[in-house]
Amino acid sequence: MENVSLKDYAAQGEEIRSFLYHLKQNQAPHAILISGPEGVGKRTLALLISQYMLCESGNPPCGECRACIQALKYEHPDQVLIRKGVPLSSEIKEGRATIPVEDIREMIRITGATPARGGKRTVIIHDAEAMTPQAQNALLKTLEEPPEGTCFLIVTSHPESILNTVTSRCARLHIHAWPYEYITRRLTERGTAKERAEAAADLAEGSVGRAIRLAEDEEYWKARDEVIHDFFFTTRRSETLNCSNRWKNRKGEADQMLGILESVVGHMISARFGGEKNRMESQLPPQWIRFSREASAEAVCALYDRITEARKELQYSVNFQAVTEQLLLSFIGEGNKWLQ
Repeated sequence: MENVSLKDYAAQGEEIRSFLYHLKQNQAPHAILISGPEGVGKRTLALLISQYMLCESGNPPCGECRACIQALKYEHPDQVLIRKGVPLSSEIKEGRATIPVEDIREMIRITGATPARGGKRTVIIHDAEAMTPQAQNALLKTLEEPPEGTCFLIVTSHPESILNTVTSRCARLHIHAWPYEYITRRLTERGTAKERAEAAADLAEGSVGRAIRLAEDEEYWKARDEVIHDFFFTTRRSETLNCSNRWKNRKGEADQMLGILESVVGHMISARFGGEKNRMESQLPPQWIRFSREASAEAVCALYDRITEARKELQYSVNFQAVTEQLLLSFIGEGNKWLQ
């Protein structure tokens, strides 16, 4: 999440606003557990808190002092970063899927010394659920008697995997999925075209990070245009073989293709029965716009069920081209009912 400030997180709710108030009053807790779904900005929040605490100006975070610049690059001497696969301890090899106790012990050794610049120190632990039980128990002892001036920022998507004895000694900040409007604005600020920004925000499930990756994935948008063209603009059954021939050697893209169909039909369901605006309408031909506005629940659900059936068929190694042809025929048949 580029160009995000602590102020942006105030939109997350009273819990975050209260924390930010106490942070400004220099009353931040010594340990903070930051949780939430993947891609919602947990790591960014931890980094911004670290920057705030290490800033050398009288108005943190100034973003311009030496400390602020170094903190955002994880280069500040009083900033300790622990993450799986990148050992802090020289005793551990790279690439491990866990955070071993040796890394926590090395962190304890570092934080036992006076901060290099004589001020505060922050310890950031990414993917904290990857800590071994021994590592968590070693961390617990430090949280019980934390070094003066040190703040622990513990980041996880799976707080249930953290020992209760650890979480009970932390303040809790939960980051929720971001609203569609917020994600769209973030993408357009980055220079993403409005239509793509809206489509990526729809697909991101509240994750700014996922939306950014989607918006920049040109291959995905190329495939999306192809799926929409083949399944929603094809009206002649005689064209089915030509369409399926374009897909027959692309079984590796089956999950993506079906995911795109589920997304489009999901929009139709939300628009038809959830009272939401169908943001896909501008990309669909007239017959499918009518379908999304007037079709019965049975018709819409039957279409979605057909996609689910195609997934199951492919799990049993059914010929991909044959599955694609049958799916195409289902869409052509339903779409043609709404032609005028």
